[in-house]
Amino acid sequence: MKGNTDLSLQTVAARLPAVVPDYLQLLNRHYDFEGVEPDRLDKQLALIRAMAQLSSSGVTVYDLQKQTHIYASRNFYKLYGYDVGDRQQSIDNAVFDQKIHPDDRQVLSFNGYEAMKFMMQQPADSRKQFKMVTEYRIDAGAQGYVRVSEQHQVLEQDALGNIWLSLAVIDISPDQSVNAGVKCQIVNFHTGDLILLRPEAGESAVRLTGRETEILKMIGAGKLSKEISGMLDISIHTVNTHRQRILEKLQADNSIEALHSARQLGLIT
Repeated sequence: MKGNTDLSLQTVAARLPAVVPDYLQLLNRHYDFEGVEPDRLDKQLALIRAMAQLSSSGVTVYDLQKQTHIYASRNFYKLYGYDVGDRQQSIDNAVFDQKIHPDDRQVLSFNGYEAMKFMMQQPADSRKQFKMVTEYRIDAGAQGYVRVSEQHQVLEQDALGNIWLSLAVIDISPDQSVNAGVKCQIVNFHTGDLILLRPEAGESAVRLTGRETEILKMIGAGKLSKEISGMLDISIHTVNTHRQRILEKLQADNSIEALHSARQLGLIT
């Protein structure tokens, strides 16, 4: 990829599983830009570019209406192990998401959904007071996996209070415990209040029944549906129904993804 400044032309080697929750369902039905300055986007991007040039942090702006990164700084690319410039205007999430450690990727999606839900429950005029601080692991190329700290906050809203643009600033974390999982919290930087996302397994938005947990543990032990059926004295059809419900609840495409997600969320050990 050396020298490539048009990331839209590259083929993402391994497409990500469809695990990202639908953030847009938490917003209003449509975006309304009545009363928003026509050149507001250009003004914001000019300010962000100036900030990025003075900072060693990686900076990106995400457009929720278009569902794409409309700006990523040179240092943002470098942190993700790409040797490219910052002239790209439309960057798909998969370009960066494919670099995230597979054990962290789905947890980040769930946390992002919970953070969006929290934000949309706040009064529209206070949403810019909050930022989400997350730590996770990325593949930084020759350096291997490194732990990064990322801060997200609302940059612009539409006339209905929908979150339109979000700003993310990313740095290498001082904590390089690369075996640690995802850490995430929301900070009200006007009051200093902290809001923890999923502080305990019991508070997770994802809940498995006792039988689903039992079956998932058996799957993790390498048991097949036929074996689980015999051990629990239930039909194979019932086992497979439970398996399907587990995948749906964890938004996983297969059992391996479901096991990763359940462990990260503290649903199983």
